[in-house]
Amino acid sequence: MEECADCKALDGKNAVVSPHANLLLHSQAGINFGGTATGHIEYYVCHACGARWERNVARSEPGAVWRHTARRLD
Repeated sequence: MEECADCKALDGKNAVVSPHANLLLHSQAGINFGGTATGHIEYYVCHACGARWERNVARSEPGAVWRHTARRLD
């Protein structure tokens, strides 16, 4: 299935950008960036096109971007 326009626009955007309306949170997990800072990673599924996304949410990662995830989100 082809990505919806909202998902195409999200690709590579900074992780502080909010998810679009059809992108719903699937799960999240805590992460540790080399023992220097902590945060979490969020996994999303688009209910319009089925695209799967992830983003790192941590103050120590200001350059984090939205990216497609290879993780299974069932």
